[in-house]
Amino acid sequence: MMIKKFYGCGLALCLMAAVLVNNGIVVQAAQDSRQAPTNAETEKATETSVEGETGSELLEFTQEEIESFYDDSVFVGDSVMLGFRNYAQKRKDDTLLSRMKFLAAGSLSVNNAFWDTKNKKSVHPIYKGQKRYIWDSLALMESKRVFIMLGINDLNVYGLEKTRDKYKELIEKIEESCPDVEVYIMSMTYVLHGKEKGNLKNDTIREFNAMLEELAKENEWGYVSLADSLADENGDLAKEFCSDGFVHQNAAAYDVWVSVLRDYAAQQLSNAETEENNANEVETEESISSKNAEMRKK
Repeated sequence: MMIKKFYGCGLALCLMAAVLVNNGIVVQAAQDSRQAPTNAETEKATETSVEGETGSELLEFTQEEIESFYDDSVFVGDSVMLGFRNYAQKRKDDTLLSRMKFLAAGSLSVNNAFWDTKNKKSVHPIYKGQKRYIWDSLALMESKRVFIMLGINDLNVYGLEKTRDKYKELIEKIEESCPDVEVYIMSMTYVLHGKEKGNLKNDTIREFNAMLEELAKENEWGYVSLADSLADENGDLAKEFCSDGFVHQNAAAYDVWVSVLRDYAAQQLSNAETEENNANEVETEESISSKNAEMRKK
């Protein structure tokens, strides 16, 4: 997937070098009691190989390169994201999680994100001791990348199309306030089997995620596919990842989030590097052609 800007680690190319081989129902998430990973666990993997999205290239990146993808990144969401924030705060020694910032609040939705911040029912995330519009907070935070996961509190009330359209309106507002920010939509995660309510059904969530992915593609935003990594064989939220018998998640689930986000960063770096290599190769070929043409004139 193409995004507006690539965060890359450039490789110097020698002349003609080859390209590298191929309902307001959500409340604050329950706290978990799992232990933070040890330093050894945090430091054990230093390189990751990924397959390029546009080819079979296998590129390797150091742990530092992968984790630095999330420098100046802000994660926006409702109580499911709030649970991830709580998880991250307990793991302050984790060199990936420590880079992330959060704007999350219980019952936040793409619709009430537009409410007046002085509204008594406002659930806007607090930044610097004050409730602010998401786009205003992101501007103050000087965000480079913003990852958004919303919709759980919208589907039952507004349906799929209206929620999708409001999503687009919210992101456009963010881009207006932060013209240089890179936007990434995270797929909505599923609910536990038998706990579906109204439009908050897993088949509907899958349909909505497909709409979000298409929206991201149309606007050159990133899309992080997370939901299926937390699903059981039936496509529901796996019991081992659920903290409340409904939709909220536990530390084991957030372990999966971290793994998905690491892989996603590596994938984006791989795509960016391959794109840069291809561009450099074309530029080199054009330069040689130009020189050959000049020699023929002589």
